[in-house]
Amino acid sequence: MTTVHDVTPDQLRGLEAAGEAALNAALGRLSAREREAYWASVRRAYNAPYNDAVKKPRAGKAAAQA
Repeated sequence: MTTVHDVTPDQLRGLEAAGEAALNAALGRLSAREREAYWASVRRAYNAPYNDAVKKPRAGKAAAQA
């Protein structure tokens, strides 16, 4: 298996360009509205937290302690 450590910087740039070209070709069949929806979903997925959110105390416990 090839890893990032086996690839030269020039090869990496070539792979990046090929990946971008393939993505643009795939997205090229979509309308502008569909492409925007695709990128919005990508942004949402990458901005989603990977850890569980800090849980807020339930109102019943806070009211009982007050």
